[in-house]
Amino acid sequence: MPFTDDFISPSEFGHEFRSDIDIFICADCLTAQTQHDVAVGDYYEDYQYSVGGSATASRFMKTLAENLQGAYYPGLAGRKVLEVGSGDGEQLLAFRETGCLVLGYEPSSVLCEAARGKGIPTIQGLFTSDSASRLPAYFQEVDVIMLSYTFDHLPDPRSFLATAHSILNKESGLLVVEVHDLERILERQEYCLFEHEHSIYLTETTASRLCRMESFEIIDFNLVPEQERRANSLIFVATPAGSGLAARATAPRTPSAFEDLDFYEGAGAGIRQGIANLEAFVEGVTVSGKRLAGYGAGGRGVMTLAAMGNASKLSYLVDKKPKRQGLVVPKTGIPLVDINALRTDPVDEILVFSFGYMQEIQAEVGPLGYAPAQFHSLLDVLAGRF
Repeated sequence: MPFTDDFISPSEFGHEFRSDIDIFICADCLTAQTQHDVAVGDYYEDYQYSVGGSATASRFMKTLAENLQGAYYPGLAGRKVLEVGSGDGEQLLAFRETGCLVLGYEPSSVLCEAARGKGIPTIQGLFTSDSASRLPAYFQEVDVIMLSYTFDHLPDPRSFLATAHSILNKESGLLVVEVHDLERILERQEYCLFEHEHSIYLTETTASRLCRMESFEIIDFNLVPEQERRANSLIFVATPAGSGLAARATAPRTPSAFEDLDFYEGAGAGIRQGIANLEAFVEGVTVSGKRLAGYGAGGRGVMTLAAMGNASKLSYLVDKKPKRQGLVVPKTGIPLVDINALRTDPVDEILVFSFGYMQEIQAEVGPLGYAPAQFHSLLDVLAGRF
């Protein structure tokens, strides 16, 4: 499998990074995790994936910031929020609108520049155990540490939790984490979320165990109601174990089957069936001469295609903001194009990998001459509903 954002020129095709991904279950704490180390420093320096500009994502970020302020800091302005993996600064903009002081920490130079252009102060670099020393004096103690789809990228999550604990306000500090939910991954056969960039895959139960290892208590699993979240989103709020908020500790709701190692033996069969369903869908569309495109060049699109045997039958992969013009998708070699290609080089059907944005995508693409029936959700196809 390739990296999810490692789009390449046609001349580089076949020479891009690829390696197997094996997922392990710890027999002690049952946390799903990878065990291979992949050098990501240069990769993240040029990382450009962002959901900035999406109305769906903007609504979610605004809801998260407002709900956190309303639930834990009502009427209190000036709370200090540090976001690790802050991207282009959109989430911190939402926090700033609630009256917070904000600071980002982001490895991508491109995204740092975009954030600073919005007035969001951002430190460039990978956040490590030494990173606390790089924080400005007024951020040596913070009220909120936020990570959105970043915590599961950390090569050493426990070390990060220890560092976070050291700089959080011990009386009312909050750690807010959004990761992909292993329960949903296996339920939906979303094998595309197993990526080299991810080190761990959490459920509510394993998140609780991991936090307690470093003296945190999870106090909320429902900061943003599930119907308002993005496609696969486990959000938890934790606080230092001795804080005034620790009494709100909440129990995880993970099904008991996830406590049985035998359960994971059967998970692979479901994933293999999902891949077979995808291949059957692609074959069914293209065998009669119809043209099929994919939509969404995030991890879902790249990794879904990379595991398929007939992905090359797609005409191209569309992204609203492609990394650069003239690139192809790693491993499959499919052209990466912008939305205008759907007008100039039309297709008959569109497989939507970023299904959480389906309504937004249909509204944007519809004026190019496409009807709702031409869009197919990845989730439906994985489940064989086509």
